[in-house]
Amino acid sequence: MERQLAAYLLLISGALAELESRPDPERFQRLIAFHAQQTAAFQHERLIHLLVTFFFGGLLLCSMAGTLLAPSWPFFALDVLLAITLLFYIKHYFFLENRVQQLYPITEALYRQLGALSSSRPS
Repeated sequence: MERQLAAYLLLISGALAELESRPDPERFQRLIAFHAQQTAAFQHERLIHLLVTFFFGGLLLCSMAGTLLAPSWPFFALDVLLAITLLFYIKHYFFLENRVQQLYPITEALYRQLGALSSSRPS
């Protein structure tokens, strides 16, 4: 997912730069529709990862409660395993969060360019 999101950011930035140099309102409309679809897909992925992160956080809390109630090596090992897994999920979620936030200025730029094209077009 990290490579896919990074590749998409390069693709959409390049397409926006190309359309800014050679404006075409119809191509802007298609690019906006494509960008909206991709942004929604990445937002959905981010939401799923947030829910999975919360789930693993809850599992870790339950496991830690079990360790406190009945201390044993298997519970402690489970705590460590869940903590490591949760750290990786948190790292990945924050990556998704930060990269999806980079999509919003691109959306604004697309609409701004489309508005500029529409207002400069002769009637």
